[in-house]
Amino acid sequence: MNAEEILKNLKTDCYHYRGDLPCGPHRKAGKTCACDEYLPVTRRGVIIKLGAAGDVIRTTPLLRALDPVATGTKVLWVTHSPELMPVEACEAIKPTAAVMARIAATEWDFCWNLDKDIEACAIASQVRAKEYAGYSLRDGAPYPIDERAWHKFATGLDNPYSKANTLSYVQEIFDIVGLPYNQEEYWLREPASASKRAAEEILPGEGWVGLNTGAGWRWPTRIWPEENWAGLIARLKNVGLKPVILGGPEEIALNDRLAQKTGCLWPGVKSLDVFYAIVARCDALVTSVTQAMHLAIAARVPLVLFNNIFNKAEFELYGRGEIVGPPTPCDCFYDAFCKTGRNCVREIKVELAFEAVIKNCKK
Repeated sequence: MNAEEILKNLKTDCYHYRGDLPCGPHRKAGKTCACDEYLPVTRRGVIIKLGAAGDVIRTTPLLRALDPVATGTKVLWVTHSPELMPVEACEAIKPTAAVMARIAATEWDFCWNLDKDIEACAIASQVRAKEYAGYSLRDGAPYPIDERAWHKFATGLDNPYSKANTLSYVQEIFDIVGLPYNQEEYWLREPASASKRAAEEILPGEGWVGLNTGAGWRWPTRIWPEENWAGLIARLKNVGLKPVILGGPEEIALNDRLAQKTGCLWPGVKSLDVFYAIVARCDALVTSVTQAMHLAIAARVPLVLFNNIFNKAEFELYGRGEIVGPPTPCDCFYDAFCKTGRNCVREIKVELAFEAVIKNCKK
């Protein structure tokens, strides 16, 4: 086949068409345009959810609802965490100048911006689309595009209103874009085979309980005390479970001390892909509100979630696990430091956490 014939048969409206590279069906099986995998694109849309990574992860249920391959919906997802996104559902890309030029040069069917910050709203304001949802700019500052986005916008401005909210984050974003929410799960990129093998070598067999000790040092109000983690490790070992300490660079010193005190496995800091594969091998995960929490939800691992300063209604656990908090509500709602000095996270007792693990663990 010569170049003229290739171009004559080219289906640029196919979901698999790349333009700069051979398409997936061609690479896998040598198929040519108009093959049995030809899927006409019916809609093209931009979704903007830049970060933090945890918020990006918990926005991915929208992809389940869109069902891009089945419906011919081609999604360009603009994010600072493209490595998390499922390649079969969207094209995830960082917001570079070239990306902005590409967005501006295209007519889109929809633009959904789920971020309320300046950068995301500025990107949204440059998209030419038939339908908009979420947030854009008004007088140079973020502002809701329409009434559907008012509720979520208001929760970020008014603490009493935020405390009274009864909707989960996932329900809120579905309301913003006007889709019915049917308990759609997170949708992330699967860990690579090498990462899964590494996780199996680190955590062989069953009965592992992940203990993610961090909460981000900018949030001291969320950090469970070191002695409590040590107490939980001892109780889990006593009943034959296998606790494994997890964390990132900020938790190295803490986790080193815990491992030395308790003899608990601490595999060290791993890449995000290997970390995700490790979390997926656990029968339960104990954590504060962190990226690890979202990875566990994506991997359908039961959670014991420590929450003291956020509205617990915002968390969607999909019926796997439970939220554990202090016996009485904290007075440091969304605060990095407790103004009264109470430090309510210390009031979450070891025995309460242990009982929640036993109740919710897979095994």
